[in-house]
Amino acid sequence: MPEAPPPAAAPPQVRGLPRPPASQSLPGPPVVWRPLPNPQAASTTPGVVWRPLPRDTASAPAPVRWVAVEPSLTGPEALAKADGQSGQTGPPTSLAEAQERLQELPTVASDYPPLLRLGQLPVATFLEDGYGQLGFQQVSPGSGGAAGGSGNQNYGFRADLAINNKLLVSAFYSYADDPLFAPITVRPTQPENLWTVAGGALRARVAGGKSWALAAEGSLEVFTVGSGGHFGSQCSGPCPTSDNIFNRSGQKVFTRNWVGSLSLPLSWNPVPRWQLSVTPGVSFLPATQGAGQGGAGTFYGTNVTVGVGSSYRIGDQLNLFASGVFPLGPGTNAFSPSLNFSRVPIVSVGANVAVNPRIALEASVTNGYGLSPATAVLALPSAPYEPMLSGRFVWTVGAPDSPRVRFTPRQRSLTLGGLSVSTALMPPAQTTQLGLNGDSLGNLFGSAAYSVSNDFAFETSGGTYGNAGGTATGAPQGSAAASFLNTYLGPGNRNLRFGGKAMVFRPTKGLPVWAGGRLTVGRNFQSSSYQGYLFFETINTWEATPWLAFNLNPKVAWSGLAVPWGVGLSANIQLGRWFQLIPEVNAVATTTGGQNGTNGTLALRWLPTPTTAIDIYASNATGLLDLGQLLGTDQVRIGAKLTAQF
Repeated sequence: MPEAPPPAAAPPQVRGLPRPPASQSLPGPPVVWRPLPNPQAASTTPGVVWRPLPRDTASAPAPVRWVAVEPSLTGPEALAKADGQSGQTGPPTSLAEAQERLQELPTVASDYPPLLRLGQLPVATFLEDGYGQLGFQQVSPGSGGAAGGSGNQNYGFRADLAINNKLLVSAFYSYADDPLFAPITVRPTQPENLWTVAGGALRARVAGGKSWALAAEGSLEVFTVGSGGHFGSQCSGPCPTSDNIFNRSGQKVFTRNWVGSLSLPLSWNPVPRWQLSVTPGVSFLPATQGAGQGGAGTFYGTNVTVGVGSSYRIGDQLNLFASGVFPLGPGTNAFSPSLNFSRVPIVSVGANVAVNPRIALEASVTNGYGLSPATAVLALPSAPYEPMLSGRFVWTVGAPDSPRVRFTPRQRSLTLGGLSVSTALMPPAQTTQLGLNGDSLGNLFGSAAYSVSNDFAFETSGGTYGNAGGTATGAPQGSAAASFLNTYLGPGNRNLRFGGKAMVFRPTKGLPVWAGGRLTVGRNFQSSSYQGYLFFETINTWEATPWLAFNLNPKVAWSGLAVPWGVGLSANIQLGRWFQLIPEVNAVATTTGGQNGTNGTLALRWLPTPTTAIDIYASNATGLLDLGQLLGTDQVRIGAKLTAQF
């Protein structure tokens, strides 16, 4: 190390001694530096002394080795495991190829978001920074009750946005317009009912550790309450009227109320997959309604509550949960058919199934009817102990997707679906699919779907039926079967459907089958009926050979009037490069549409491209849209269908 010379001294000149021959063993001795004489320096001026530092051969860095971080990027076996196809070998050769390979990697446990609520109970969990979550929910009793039709549904939408991993902002809306479920014994006519709620909420992490968290959540909402008069369906003539539950004026009561809630959820994980939660809270609801509209009557009022819940994750994709919310007063959360208000616990038991980290489906049994933080404490109006089915769809925006599938052209053509029997294969994420269908007997339908994930697509469909009513096999005019047809699929009856399709299983070496499910809800818009129904089918596709695929579709249409169900069977036979032959049969087990609802369809498909199909078909199904698949007719219709993806 140098010893600095006095300021007046000129800098010394130095030179390096020769390095030893290369034949000597490495690392070799260090270069030695010595100063040259400085003629300008006085003889008394000390020179710079250079002392070399010894080389630390023990800590010398090893040569750099470059290896692939993820083994699945380097060989075909892992790629084949991810998508059932052989892939490229070797490391990626470009950024675009690396990003393409990244989409084929399997998901891991940490990719799956936690449950933000256990039924009606908020818990102290949060989304990752920047994630958003959209949820669509419906809760309904198992029968129509006094309302008839498809029952007392409450529909809800909720959006959650993570500002960061300690702050969650939410917005929500819910809508219910059916008459009260149980007959009201103290009113001359059955009161109609309207509940809408719109508002927002904020959840913040207050404290926590590795296995526990304490949060605070507050909401502010507008609760619209209507009772009596007429709500819901359209009227072809003067609308009927009904009594309200708040007074005996015989007129409609309609109010908008500011309501809100506060809660302090505390959650603890004894083990990583098990969570326990305790949530004290309070809901601020109005104590009366109807002032100035015939007289104020009793309503719920403010409720202090204590909630408890538990969830357990089985694997990465199945989460079982149960919760109870117990109102302590001073208000109430339920009323009976005799309009006596009381307090009842709100209990929920269910399961959340993650199709992948981005998409989840949830089903539960509950007596909770409200779908907002302030109204979550409320039971089904007029029937507080009536068990209800709750279904919820959750889309977590920003979460990882399931591995992308490398389709062959044949497989991509199967994602276009069938006619009256579906296929399980899904178009890739960010694909839009449009369809148009018409036939010789006046049916006209359109559809649109968008894949938000490699395993899930939203869809909407609708149209009009031509002359379906009364033409079912063995269903004479005026019969109960003909009445059912006219209610849902009558001539000129406009139908609108919303739902989604999910793929839950991909082929493996042991089971070469694609499996999924499809669920839609909606109703017709004919003023004489205005009825809704739920349609669900499981979809299974087996590629027996590269040119032959079979489909199996158990399906059911649930409504308050009847529940037709059956099993769809079909084949897809490749006829050269451009054509496919598609025979289909729906074996119907019920007689809703007549003595024999079983129907068949035969189609010839032309494929201008693997993502475009034009079908020409003959069928005796009432129609290709949902319920129409479960009702056979005594007439054969000739139709055409156009399907395109882009």
